[in-house]
Amino acid sequence: MSVMTTSLEAGLEKVQVERPGTGAEADWVAVEEPLEIRLDDEPLVVTMRTPGRDRELAAGFLFSEGIVTDRQQLVAIEPCADPLAYDPDNVIFVQLTEEAARNHGQISQARRDFTAVAACGLCGKARLDDIYQRLPEIHPLDCSIDLLRQLPERMRTSQELFARTGGIHAAALFDRDGHMLGLEEDVGRHNAVDKLIGRFFLAGELPLHDRILIVSARAGFEIVQKAMMAGIPVLGAMGAASSLAVSLARDGGLALYSFLGPQRGHRHL
Repeated sequence: MSVMTTSLEAGLEKVQVERPGTGAEADWVAVEEPLEIRLDDEPLVVTMRTPGRDRELAAGFLFSEGIVTDRQQLVAIEPCADPLAYDPDNVIFVQLTEEAARNHGQISQARRDFTAVAACGLCGKARLDDIYQRLPEIHPLDCSIDLLRQLPERMRTSQELFARTGGIHAAALFDRDGHMLGLEEDVGRHNAVDKLIGRFFLAGELPLHDRILIVSARAGFEIVQKAMMAGIPVLGAMGAASSLAVSLARDGGLALYSFLGPQRGHRHL
């Protein structure tokens, strides 16, 4: 199966830098641009992301936030087609079915929730109960720590944008035998996870009951939340885990590992 990742062309920009002892020279940086997600022609949220895989990002975001639960609720996810529109490359339109769109209360609440920057998975949530109540049941998956410690390096070999810039996050999905099924990169760690989940959501392959998610960043509450929304039973982070992430994982039955890498990594109990 092809891993597929955000395209190099969309995700890279060449800039000029000056290093000690040298003159000006070219270097690559990861592209960071805003993406406005419009739901039924009304603004929903703006998130800062690396361009590429915007359909998957929008789908994954809507799913992980509970706005859609089935791909059949999506009539279309299309980029802005009006060349005269302001910044058309950074706007994506989502159209819901009439039945899904009738849930005006939920969508209106979501718009209020996401008036803040969407880099935080808890923006605008009035109560923690609002999040806990919509998390699905997690089916445990047995994985050896020896296998899990190998997965960050397997992910790293496919991180093309990171190899060029050194400044971008990644999220990768593996099967129980350690075969990589998909990888996405983005300047936002939440966006990388949303792009990955969105791919499998649009393909009709959720829930991901027998899959492993590896992220290059820390494991915060919102990353655990997104993994659990997709039914993923094992999450390994190359960085640290937060207290709320550990609590949610423990209560929901997700196996959470932090500081994962060769010869290191531990499971939170």
